[in-house]
Amino acid sequence: MCPSSNDKTETSALDIVLRVALGLVVFFAAARGVMALMRWRLDDVIKERMARHTIVRQAMGANFFGLSSRGMAQARGNGGLVLATDVLYFVLFAPRREFTIPLRDVVAVSSPRSHLGKTVGMHLLKVEFNTPDGMDSAAWAVNDVDAWMTDIQRYVPFLQQTQR
Repeated sequence: MCPSSNDKTETSALDIVLRVALGLVVFFAAARGVMALMRWRLDDVIKERMARHTIVRQAMGANFFGLSSRGMAQARGNGGLVLATDVLYFVLFAPRREFTIPLRDVVAVSSPRSHLGKTVGMHLLKVEFNTPDGMDSAAWAVNDVDAWMTDIQRYVPFLQQTQR
């Protein structure tokens, strides 16, 4: 009995589905490996930069929404956010960029749903602070925004804390 052309079509379709599924598995495994490597390197940077500080809380996958002073055109990015007893420190995965906000310069924290016209459908941690050039603010999507706000309030007792 000779195979029908329908059997070849079914085999070809199944073959395509299997190849696509395998390709997706390989892609996501590679992406996960790259992210793990980036986090490992980020851990080293944070350990080095924060060696003299007492760390209170950190989020290795904080989604940065930008600095108000740089305007709306800047891209979002993931990185490590660290709260110490005296500073708030952030390092962006890529492009590698970092900045430190002394807690003595923080004037307010809040939890809006957007920052610079960007949103992810959850409340963000927004920090407003003084700089030599005037007021600025930054925002991140992190797990447990309320706990971040409470911890920042603990180390900046005069802080204005604005709830949602």
